[in-house]
Amino acid sequence: MFNLKTCELPVNPALEDCFLNLLLEALEDKGLVPEETPDIGYGDSYVRENLSHLTVEKVPGGWVWNILFKPRSGYDNDCMTAPMFKPFQSAAEALVFGASTVCEIVTGSSELPFTVAGNMLVMASYGDAT
Repeated sequence: MFNLKTCELPVNPALEDCFLNLLLEALEDKGLVPEETPDIGYGDSYVRENLSHLTVEKVPGGWVWNILFKPRSGYDNDCMTAPMFKPFQSAAEALVFGASTVCEIVTGSSELPFTVAGNMLVMASYGDAT
């Protein structure tokens, strides 16, 4: 069965808005998550099992993405973020680039499980209706 899901991204999302589960579900729906965690050279802390949040943040001049990881013993949360000196023009654009980094961590490839049309994510898959 062909499944089509859409999701409208907020134009001005709050920092608390987390997009990680949406992305992980889309990867699962498309069958893109391998059984073994890929080794992409980011180190033991930056693996899919430690992913915590994917957010976008308004900064002077535009938007950046943030990927938070679960804290390691004795450390605060780890974070990867887009360079603040070159922000993206829209929250959707920042999210797409952050999502591609999460995809690389989860699958070993930066290929997105959805198509982006403006502020809409379009996810198409085959399988049981969900």
